[in-house]
Amino acid sequence: MRWRKTLGLLAVFLVVFSVFAVVRAATITETEWENAIVDPGIELIAGTNATLNATILTSSGDPFALSSYTNADTLEVTAKFVDEYGNALDMDGDSVADVYTLTNTSTPGLWTGTITVGNVTPGEYTLKIEALAKNSTANTIVDNATLEMSVWIAGGPYWVAVADIKDGDTVEIGSLSFTIRGLSDLGAILDLGNLSTTTITDDDRDGIFAWKNDVTSDGVDDWIVFAKSDDDSDRYVLMVYSSDANLLDDFNLEDKFEVRSDDGRVKFTNKVFKDLNNYKAYVVWDESLLAKLGIKAVDYYIIPLQGRDHWREGWGNVERTDVKVVKRTTYLWGLMGGEEEVYSGNIFNKNVNIDNLINVFGKWVGNAAYFGSGLWEIRKGLGDITIPSSYSLKERSLNELSVSSEDFRGFNPVLNPSGKGLFKPSLDWRSILGLDEDEDSTSS
Repeated sequence: MRWRKTLGLLAVFLVVFSVFAVVRAATITETEWENAIVDPGIELIAGTNATLNATILTSSGDPFALSSYTNADTLEVTAKFVDEYGNALDMDGDSVADVYTLTNTSTPGLWTGTITVGNVTPGEYTLKIEALAKNSTANTIVDNATLEMSVWIAGGPYWVAVADIKDGDTVEIGSLSFTIRGLSDLGAILDLGNLSTTTITDDDRDGIFAWKNDVTSDGVDDWIVFAKSDDDSDRYVLMVYSSDANLLDDFNLEDKFEVRSDDGRVKFTNKVFKDLNNYKAYVVWDESLLAKLGIKAVDYYIIPLQGRDHWREGWGNVERTDVKVVKRTTYLWGLMGGEEEVYSGNIFNKNVNIDNLINVFGKWVGNAAYFGSGLWEIRKGLGDITIPSSYSLKERSLNELSVSSEDFRGFNPVLNPSGKGLFKPSLDWRSILGLDEDEDSTSS
């Protein structure tokens, strides 16, 4: 009976081996993009030709080239955007499904092709890349590889994101004005005035719905996109994509303030935190009687952090607009005191409450595609600041703040890092203000 057991084990081994032989296939090991956004995810822009480079290996681990096969005489590498059933989509509006052909380069196993998309609805798409090695005589597939990746398609190289869009809000972009009615997971009705409305719906229930309209009056349709906030809140973000660089200036965002009737607090709207390489800090200055008498003052410093890592687009949304808030408590005209960092992090679409006194909300960002580095650049960032009536608000550039004498009680911690009297700085203000860092923005 032992020989039967041996034969049985041999049969199992052969079956297992044959299974592995069947599933073994070529692989697409790497993809690289040119003229596309690659950080933090792959984004293509409508109307812009992107180049896809794919590195492919055969099932034996050799470069995907005819010289690697003895039983194949035809190689094909294609890419296509597919629906949930795997069907190719029409990406240029001619009612014909688009399949992009990749060709082999002078480097064995490296294939390249141009991916073009028309003015399709912005959003997340699935791109499927497929490589086939065929024997045309036997009409068989000798080897194959597939790879699917998620790609965000933007509606233009310029876009603006506005946080906390609500039902009833009125939005003004250039000459266009509309009021949002009935905003929900199902879509929205846009009231254009003069009894004119348009309805947009979230047909696929992915939290994203869009309206095509010439926002900048340049004769080219732009996209107005609503996206459900990704922080599990009920807030929506409004995004407007355009091929017109003037879009960033077409929003009517007046810097203003109002005294709220319910609690007397003062709300400053559309304060600039970042404008290209210029960053604005805000000093929330204690104007109470104790502060004016020099007995005790509690001041706050809202400081935007510099650089690309702190101002990032997040694959169809805004990932970060970072600030630090420093609380500085002083006594006896600044001879005694202490300081602490009370907040550090993102403020976009986030209502940051500091000591139940101050609210900071990141509201608006303007982006531009920077193909040279494969990223979106947040060129401008605005926010709202709400403070008690017993405080005033000072606006300063980071350089101004670093040399200011009137914006710090007692002493400037940058100019006097050893302190004054019994008050010794506990924070590295040079680092907080970014004085030791090189700005890595792409614009000047």
